[in-house]
Amino acid sequence: MINSSIKLGYSYFQKPEYFVKKQVVEWTSSLKKQGASMILLESSFTRAIPEDVFLTAKEYELEPIIHFTSELPLARKFNDISILLDVYARWGVRKVIFGDRPNLRQAWLSTGWQFENLVDHFLDRFIPLANYGVHKGLTPILSPLQPGGDYWDTAFAELAFKGLRQRRLDEVIEKLVLGCYGFTFSKKLTWGSGGPQRWPLSKPYLTPDGQEDQLGFHNYEWIQAIAEQSIGVKLPVIILNAGHPGTIYSQPDSEKTLIDIQTIQSTLSNQNEPESKSSEMEIDQSIEGILFSLPTFAQIVPESLTPKSFLQMFQEKDGKQEAKTNTKKVQKIISHYLLLPSRSSGVADVVLNKVRPIIKKYQPTVGFSLDEAALAQKVSIYPDSLLFSEEKINTLRASGCQVEILPESGIDIATSLQRS
Repeated sequence: MINSSIKLGYSYFQKPEYFVKKQVVEWTSSLKKQGASMILLESSFTRAIPEDVFLTAKEYELEPIIHFTSELPLARKFNDISILLDVYARWGVRKVIFGDRPNLRQAWLSTGWQFENLVDHFLDRFIPLANYGVHKGLTPILSPLQPGGDYWDTAFAELAFKGLRQRRLDEVIEKLVLGCYGFTFSKKLTWGSGGPQRWPLSKPYLTPDGQEDQLGFHNYEWIQAIAEQSIGVKLPVIILNAGHPGTIYSQPDSEKTLIDIQTIQSTLSNQNEPESKSSEMEIDQSIEGILFSLPTFAQIVPESLTPKSFLQMFQEKDGKQEAKTNTKKVQKIISHYLLLPSRSSGVADVVLNKVRPIIKKYQPTVGFSLDEAALAQKVSIYPDSLLFSEEKINTLRASGCQVEILPESGIDIATSLQRS
Protein backbone atom coordinates (compact mmCIF):
# COMPACT_ATOMS: atom_id res chain seq x y z
CA MET A 1 0.00 0.00 0.00
CA ILE A 2 1.42 3.39 -1.05
CA ASN A 3 0.94 6.20 1.46
CA SER A 4 -0.61 9.49 0.36
CA SER A 5 1.19 11.47 3.05
CA ILE A 6 4.97 11.40 3.44
CA LYS A 7 6.34 11.42 6.97
CA LEU A 8 9.25 13.56 8.12
CA GLY A 9 11.89 12.06 10.40
CA TYR A 10 15.43 12.33 11.70
CA SER A 11 18.31 9.94 12.32
CA TYR A 12 19.44 10.31 15.93
CA PHE A 13 23.01 10.61 17.19
CA GLN A 14 25.11 7.50 17.84
CA LYS A 15 27.37 8.74 20.65
CA PRO A 16 26.52 7.44 24.18
CA GLU A 17 26.24 10.93 25.70
CA TYR A 18 23.13 11.58 23.61
CA PHE A 19 21.33 8.66 25.24
CA VAL A 20 21.26 10.34 28.65
CA LYS A 21 17.62 10.88 29.61
CA LYS A 22 17.85 14.70 29.61
CA GLN A 23 19.42 14.78 26.14
CA VAL A 24 16.86 12.36 24.73
CA VAL A 25 13.96 14.42 26.07
CA GLU A 26 15.37 17.73 24.79
CA TRP A 27 16.12 16.37 21.34
CA THR A 28 12.88 14.44 20.83
CA SER A 29 10.95 17.52 21.92
CA SER A 30 12.82 19.63 19.35
CA LEU A 31 12.28 17.06 16.60
CA LYS A 32 8.56 17.07 17.31
CA LYS A 33 8.46 20.87 17.13
CA GLN A 34 10.17 20.65 13.75
CA GLY A 35 7.34 18.43 12.49
CA ALA A 36 8.96 15.02 12.82
CA SER A 37 6.89 11.88 13.23
CA MET A 38 9.74 9.34 12.89
CA ILE A 39 13.09 8.85 14.60
CA LEU A 40 15.77 6.48 13.31
CA LEU A 41 18.07 4.80 15.82
CA GLU A 42 21.23 3.02 14.69
CA SER A 43 21.83 -0.24 16.54
CA SER A 44 24.44 -2.96 16.70
CA PHE A 45 23.58 -6.65 16.83
CA THR A 46 25.24 -7.10 20.21
CA ARG A 47 23.65 -4.46 22.43
CA ALA A 48 20.17 -2.97 22.70
CA ILE A 49 19.46 0.74 22.76
CA PRO A 50 18.20 1.83 26.22
CA GLU A 51 14.45 1.38 26.70
CA ASP A 52 14.12 4.99 27.92
CA VAL A 53 14.74 6.18 24.36
CA PHE A 54 11.68 4.29 23.12
CA LEU A 55 9.51 5.43 26.03
CA THR A 56 10.45 9.06 25.31
CA ALA A 57 9.84 8.60 21.57
CA LYS A 58 6.38 7.24 22.36
CA GLU A 59 5.69 10.19 24.67
CA TYR A 60 6.45 12.63 21.84
CA GLU A 61 4.63 10.50 19.25
CA LEU A 62 7.74 9.67 17.23
CA GLU A 63 7.71 6.31 15.46
CA PRO A 64 11.03 4.53 16.19
CA ILE A 65 12.86 2.84 13.30
CA ILE A 66 15.83 0.59 14.03
CA HIS A 67 18.75 0.54 11.58
CA PHE A 68 21.25 -2.28 12.02
CA THR A 69 24.25 -0.68 10.32
CA SER A 70 26.90 -3.34 10.96
CA GLU A 71 27.60 -6.37 8.79
CA LEU A 72 24.64 -8.76 8.80
CA PRO A 73 25.39 -11.83 10.94
CA LEU A 74 25.82 -15.36 9.67
CA ALA A 75 22.90 -17.77 10.09
CA ARG A 76 24.56 -19.53 13.04
CA LYS A 77 24.20 -16.35 15.11
CA PHE A 78 20.52 -15.94 14.28
CA ASN A 79 19.20 -16.99 17.72
CA ASP A 80 21.08 -14.16 19.43
CA ILE A 81 19.69 -11.64 16.96
CA SER A 82 16.12 -12.92 17.26
CA ILE A 83 16.16 -12.12 20.98
CA LEU A 84 17.14 -8.54 20.18
CA LEU A 85 14.33 -8.25 17.62
CA ASP A 86 11.87 -9.57 20.21
CA VAL A 87 12.96 -6.85 22.64
CA TYR A 88 12.64 -4.05 20.08
CA ALA A 89 9.20 -5.30 18.97
CA ARG A 90 8.08 -5.29 22.60
CA TRP A 91 9.28 -1.68 22.94
CA GLY A 92 7.14 -0.48 20.04
CA VAL A 93 9.41 -0.84 17.00
CA ARG A 94 7.55 -1.70 13.80
CA LYS A 95 10.13 -0.99 11.09
CA VAL A 96 13.67 -2.41 10.92
CA ILE A 97 16.42 -1.73 8.38
CA PHE A 98 18.70 -4.73 8.01
CA GLY A 99 22.22 -3.73 6.90
CA ASP A 100 23.90 -0.69 5.44
CA ARG A 101 25.46 -0.27 1.99
CA PRO A 102 26.44 -3.92 1.35
CA ASN A 103 27.70 -2.85 -2.08
CA LEU A 104 30.71 -1.19 -0.40
CA ARG A 105 33.84 -3.15 0.39
CA GLN A 106 34.08 -1.53 3.85
CA ALA A 107 30.66 -2.97 4.80
CA TRP A 108 32.15 -6.47 4.90
CA LEU A 109 34.51 -6.48 7.86
CA SER A 110 34.94 -10.25 8.22
CA THR A 111 34.01 -12.34 5.21
CA GLY A 112 31.91 -12.03 2.14
CA TRP A 113 33.39 -9.43 -0.18
CA GLN A 114 35.77 -11.92 -1.74
CA PHE A 115 32.90 -14.18 -2.80
CA GLU A 116 31.95 -14.09 -6.48
CA ASN A 117 28.27 -14.48 -5.55
CA LEU A 118 28.28 -11.51 -3.16
CA VAL A 119 24.58 -10.71 -3.63
CA ASP A 120 23.54 -14.29 -2.86
CA HIS A 121 25.77 -14.18 0.20
CA PHE A 122 24.01 -10.99 1.30
CA LEU A 123 20.57 -12.54 0.75
CA ASP A 124 21.58 -15.60 2.81
CA ARG A 125 22.05 -13.22 5.72
CA PHE A 126 19.17 -10.83 5.03
CA ILE A 127 16.36 -13.31 4.38
CA PRO A 128 16.30 -15.11 7.79
CA LEU A 129 16.15 -11.73 9.55
CA ALA A 130 13.44 -10.41 7.23
CA ASN A 131 11.40 -13.60 7.57
CA TYR A 132 11.57 -13.52 11.35
CA GLY A 133 10.72 -9.82 11.39
CA VAL A 134 7.59 -10.41 9.29
CA HIS A 135 6.42 -13.12 11.67
CA LYS A 136 6.95 -10.76 14.62
CA GLY A 137 4.86 -8.05 12.97
CA LEU A 138 7.88 -6.00 11.86
CA THR A 139 8.26 -4.37 8.46
CA PRO A 140 11.62 -5.38 6.94
CA ILE A 141 13.46 -2.59 5.11
CA LEU A 142 16.06 -3.64 2.55
CA SER A 143 19.59 -2.37 3.17
CA PRO A 144 20.13 1.01 1.52
CA LEU A 145 22.87 0.86 -1.10
CA GLN A 146 25.64 3.38 -1.74
CA PRO A 147 24.69 5.09 -5.02
CA GLY A 148 27.43 3.98 -7.38
CA GLY A 149 29.46 2.06 -4.81
CA ASP A 150 32.29 -0.44 -5.19
CA TYR A 151 29.70 -2.89 -6.57
CA TRP A 152 27.46 -0.73 -8.78
CA ASP A 153 24.21 -0.21 -6.88
CA THR A 154 21.76 -0.78 -9.73
CA ALA A 155 23.48 -4.06 -10.67
CA PHE A 156 23.48 -5.18 -7.03
CA ALA A 157 19.78 -4.30 -6.67
CA GLU A 158 18.79 -6.18 -9.81
CA LEU A 159 20.46 -9.38 -8.62
CA ALA A 160 18.99 -8.97 -5.13
CA PHE A 161 15.41 -8.62 -6.38
CA LYS A 162 15.80 -11.51 -8.82
CA GLY A 163 17.16 -13.59 -5.93
CA LEU A 164 14.11 -12.80 -3.79
CA ARG A 165 11.82 -13.75 -6.68
CA GLN A 166 13.64 -17.00 -7.40
CA ARG A 167 13.42 -18.01 -3.74
CA ARG A 168 9.65 -17.38 -3.82
CA LEU A 169 9.66 -15.14 -0.76
CA ASP A 170 6.18 -13.75 -1.41
CA GLU A 171 5.48 -13.03 2.27
CA VAL A 172 8.65 -10.96 2.62
CA ILE A 173 8.15 -9.17 -0.71
CA GLU A 174 4.59 -8.25 0.27
CA LYS A 175 5.86 -6.43 3.38
CA LEU A 176 9.19 -5.22 2.00
CA VAL A 177 10.16 -1.53 2.02
CA LEU A 178 13.18 -0.09 0.20
CA GLY A 179 15.85 1.80 2.08
CA CYS A 180 17.58 4.42 -0.12
CA TYR A 181 20.00 7.26 0.59
CA GLY A 182 18.91 10.74 -0.45
CA PHE A 183 22.43 11.89 -1.32
CA THR A 184 22.74 14.80 -3.76
CA PHE A 185 26.38 14.42 -4.86
CA SER A 186 26.30 18.24 -4.95
CA LYS A 187 24.05 18.15 -8.02
CA LYS A 188 20.68 19.82 -8.49
CA LEU A 189 17.88 18.18 -6.50
CA THR A 190 16.03 17.16 -9.66
CA TRP A 191 19.01 15.17 -10.99
CA GLY A 192 17.96 11.69 -12.15
CA SER A 193 14.25 12.41 -11.69
CA GLY A 194 12.17 10.02 -13.76
CA GLY A 195 14.53 7.10 -13.34
CA PRO A 196 15.72 4.79 -16.13
CA GLN A 197 12.50 5.30 -18.13
CA ARG A 198 13.42 8.95 -18.62
CA TRP A 199 17.18 8.37 -18.98
CA PRO A 200 17.40 5.05 -20.84
CA LEU A 201 20.93 5.56 -22.18
CA SER A 202 22.52 5.69 -18.71
CA LYS A 203 24.16 2.39 -17.85
CA PRO A 204 26.35 1.18 -14.96
CA TYR A 205 29.60 3.16 -14.96
CA LEU A 206 28.50 5.06 -18.10
CA THR A 207 26.43 8.25 -18.23
CA PRO A 208 26.50 9.70 -21.77
CA ASP A 209 26.48 13.46 -22.34
CA GLY A 210 22.97 14.84 -22.04
CA GLN A 211 21.83 11.96 -19.82
CA GLU A 212 21.36 11.82 -16.04
CA ASP A 213 21.91 8.87 -13.71
CA GLN A 214 21.02 7.54 -10.27
CA LEU A 215 23.74 9.50 -8.46
CA GLY A 216 21.39 12.06 -6.93
CA PHE A 217 18.44 12.52 -4.59
CA HIS A 218 16.15 10.58 -6.96
CA ASN A 219 18.21 7.39 -6.60
CA TYR A 220 15.11 5.77 -5.10
CA GLU A 221 13.27 5.97 -8.44
CA TRP A 222 15.99 3.94 -10.13
CA ILE A 223 15.94 1.23 -7.45
CA GLN A 224 12.13 1.18 -7.49
CA ALA A 225 12.12 0.72 -11.27
CA ILE A 226 14.49 -2.23 -10.98
CA ALA A 227 12.30 -3.79 -8.26
CA GLU A 228 9.15 -3.34 -10.34
CA GLN A 229 10.79 -4.95 -13.36
CA SER A 230 12.21 -7.85 -11.31
CA ILE A 231 9.40 -8.70 -8.88
CA GLY A 232 6.41 -6.96 -10.43
CA VAL A 233 5.61 -4.45 -7.67
CA LYS A 234 6.48 -0.84 -6.94
CA LEU A 235 7.87 -0.95 -3.43
CA PRO A 236 7.41 1.86 -0.90
CA VAL A 237 10.56 3.71 0.18
CA ILE A 238 12.23 5.18 3.25
CA ILE A 239 14.87 7.79 2.30
CA LEU A 240 17.83 8.24 4.67
CA ASN A 241 20.18 11.22 5.21
CA ALA A 242 18.31 13.32 2.67
CA GLY A 243 20.25 16.30 1.34
CA HIS A 244 23.72 15.08 2.33
CA PRO A 245 26.15 15.33 -0.60
CA GLY A 246 27.22 11.72 -0.16
CA THR A 247 30.88 12.47 0.38
CA ILE A 248 32.69 9.80 2.38
CA TYR A 249 35.98 11.47 3.29
CA SER A 250 35.29 15.18 2.90
CA GLN A 251 33.35 17.74 4.89
CA PRO A 252 30.06 18.68 3.19
CA ASP A 253 29.60 22.20 1.86
CA SER A 254 27.66 23.64 4.82
CA GLU A 255 25.67 26.29 2.97
CA LYS A 256 24.61 24.13 0.02
CA THR A 257 23.80 21.13 2.21
CA LEU A 258 21.56 23.20 4.47
CA ILE A 259 19.83 24.84 1.50
CA ASP A 260 19.19 21.41 -0.08
CA ILE A 261 17.76 20.06 3.20
CA GLN A 262 15.51 23.11 3.59
CA THR A 263 14.34 22.79 -0.02
CA ILE A 264 13.47 19.11 0.42
CA GLN A 265 11.58 19.84 3.64
CA SER A 266 9.71 22.72 2.00
CA THR A 267 8.78 20.55 -0.97
CA LEU A 268 7.66 17.80 1.36
CA SER A 269 5.46 20.24 3.26
CA ASN A 270 3.94 21.53 0.03
CA GLN A 271 3.19 18.06 -1.29
CA ASN A 272 1.56 17.01 1.98
CA GLU A 273 -0.66 20.10 1.68
CA PRO A 274 -2.24 19.97 -1.80
CA GLU A 275 -3.38 23.60 -1.65
CA SER A 276 0.21 24.83 -1.22
CA LYS A 277 2.17 26.09 -4.19
CA SER A 278 4.19 23.29 -5.77
CA SER A 279 7.92 23.68 -6.35
CA GLU A 280 10.10 22.63 -9.27
CA MET A 281 11.14 19.57 -7.30
CA GLU A 282 8.62 16.75 -6.90
CA ILE A 283 8.60 13.87 -4.43
CA ASP A 284 6.79 10.67 -5.35
CA GLN A 285 3.97 9.61 -3.03
CA SER A 286 5.38 6.07 -2.90
CA ILE A 287 7.80 7.42 -0.29
CA GLU A 288 6.71 6.50 3.24
CA GLY A 289 9.18 8.78 4.97
CA ILE A 290 12.11 11.11 4.38
CA LEU A 291 14.72 11.13 7.12
CA PHE A 292 17.34 13.79 7.72
CA SER A 293 20.43 13.21 9.86
CA LEU A 294 21.21 15.03 13.11
CA PRO A 295 24.92 14.03 12.78
CA THR A 296 24.88 15.77 9.38
CA PHE A 297 23.57 18.95 10.99
CA ALA A 298 26.37 18.67 13.56
CA GLN A 299 28.84 18.56 10.66
CA ILE A 300 27.59 21.68 8.92
CA VAL A 301 27.32 24.10 11.84
CA PRO A 302 30.43 25.94 13.04
CA GLU A 303 29.66 25.46 16.73
CA SER A 304 28.22 22.68 18.87
CA LEU A 305 24.75 21.69 17.74
CA THR A 306 22.06 22.09 20.40
CA PRO A 307 18.28 21.57 20.25
CA LYS A 308 17.88 25.35 20.24
CA SER A 309 20.36 26.01 17.42
CA PHE A 310 18.82 23.12 15.46
CA LEU A 311 15.40 24.75 15.55
CA GLN A 312 16.90 28.13 14.66
CA MET A 313 18.10 26.70 11.34
CA PHE A 314 14.50 26.51 10.20
CA GLN A 315 13.13 29.74 11.60
CA GLU A 316 11.29 31.73 8.97
CA LYS A 317 12.15 35.30 8.22
CA ASP A 318 10.26 37.38 5.63
CA GLY A 319 8.55 34.21 4.46
CA LYS A 320 11.82 32.43 3.66
CA GLN A 321 13.86 29.86 5.56
CA GLU A 322 17.38 30.90 6.33
CA ALA A 323 20.29 29.34 8.18
CA LYS A 324 21.60 30.92 11.37
CA THR A 325 25.37 30.93 11.20
CA ASN A 326 28.00 32.83 13.11
CA THR A 327 30.92 31.81 10.98
CA LYS A 328 33.77 34.29 10.74
CA LYS A 329 34.75 34.12 7.08
CA VAL A 330 38.31 34.55 5.88
CA GLN A 331 39.03 35.93 2.40
CA LYS A 332 39.96 33.05 0.11
CA ILE A 333 42.93 33.60 -2.17
CA ILE A 334 43.76 29.90 -2.77
CA SER A 335 41.37 27.57 -4.55
CA HIS A 336 42.68 24.22 -3.22
CA TYR A 337 45.24 23.56 -0.48
CA LEU A 338 46.75 20.18 0.34
CA LEU A 339 47.73 20.24 4.03
CA LEU A 340 50.40 17.71 4.94
CA PRO A 341 51.94 16.82 8.31
CA SER A 342 55.56 17.90 8.65
CA ARG A 343 57.96 17.52 11.54
CA SER A 344 61.60 18.54 12.11
CA SER A 345 62.75 15.82 9.73
CA GLY A 346 60.40 17.11 7.04
CA VAL A 347 57.41 15.44 5.39
CA ALA A 348 57.64 11.65 5.17
CA ASP A 349 58.25 10.13 1.74
CA VAL A 350 55.51 7.58 2.37
CA VAL A 351 52.96 10.39 2.80
CA LEU A 352 54.14 12.11 -0.38
CA ASN A 353 53.76 8.87 -2.32
CA LYS A 354 50.21 8.41 -1.04
CA VAL A 355 49.05 11.91 -2.00
CA ARG A 356 50.90 12.04 -5.33
CA PRO A 357 47.70 11.14 -7.30
CA ILE A 358 45.91 14.15 -5.76
CA ILE A 359 48.75 16.47 -6.69
CA LYS A 360 48.81 15.09 -10.21
CA LYS A 361 45.04 15.35 -10.74
CA TYR A 362 44.16 18.63 -9.01
CA GLN A 363 47.52 20.48 -8.77
CA PRO A 364 46.65 22.00 -5.38
CA THR A 365 48.85 24.35 -3.39
CA VAL A 366 50.88 22.02 -1.14
CA GLY A 367 51.87 23.18 2.32
CA PHE A 368 52.11 22.48 6.01
CA SER A 369 50.54 25.58 7.60
CA LEU A 370 47.07 25.76 9.12
CA ASP A 371 47.18 29.55 8.73
CA GLU A 372 47.86 29.25 5.01
CA ALA A 373 45.19 26.57 4.68
CA ALA A 374 42.61 28.99 6.12
CA LEU A 375 43.09 31.12 2.99
CA ALA A 376 41.84 28.31 0.73
CA GLN A 377 38.35 27.60 -0.52
CA LYS A 378 38.97 23.86 -0.21
CA VAL A 379 41.45 22.12 2.10
CA SER A 380 42.43 18.46 1.72
CA ILE A 381 44.12 17.17 4.88
CA TYR A 382 46.26 14.10 5.25
CA PRO A 383 45.25 12.99 8.77
CA ASP A 384 47.58 13.39 11.75
CA SER A 385 45.81 13.49 15.13
CA LEU A 386 48.74 15.24 16.83
CA LEU A 387 49.32 18.05 14.33
CA PHE A 388 45.76 18.38 13.06
CA SER A 389 43.42 17.96 16.01
CA GLU A 390 39.65 18.07 15.59
CA GLU A 391 39.64 21.50 17.20
CA LYS A 392 42.11 22.87 14.64
CA ILE A 393 40.17 21.30 11.78
CA ASN A 394 36.95 22.86 13.05
CA THR A 395 38.73 26.23 13.04
CA LEU A 396 39.30 25.81 9.31
CA ARG A 397 35.65 24.94 8.81
CA ALA A 398 34.57 27.95 10.85
CA SER A 399 36.71 30.19 8.62
CA GLY A 400 34.69 29.08 5.60
CA CYS A 401 36.92 26.31 4.22
CA GLN A 402 35.45 23.22 2.65
CA VAL A 403 37.45 20.55 4.50
CA GLU A 404 38.24 17.12 3.11
CA ILE A 405 39.87 14.54 5.41
CA LEU A 406 41.81 12.09 3.28
CA PRO A 407 41.99 8.39 4.13
CA GLU A 408 45.35 7.20 5.48
CA SER A 409 45.60 4.43 2.90
CA GLY A 410 47.12 5.30 -0.46
CA ILE A 411 44.86 2.71 -2.10
CA ASP A 412 41.76 4.34 -0.60
CA ILE A 413 42.93 7.76 -1.77
CA ALA A 414 43.39 6.48 -5.32
CA THR A 415 40.02 4.73 -5.22
CA SER A 416 38.22 7.89 -4.08
CA LEU A 417 39.82 9.84 -6.95
CA GLN A 418 38.50 7.33 -9.45
CA ARG A 419 34.95 7.93 -8.16
CA SER A 420 35.23 11.71 -8.29
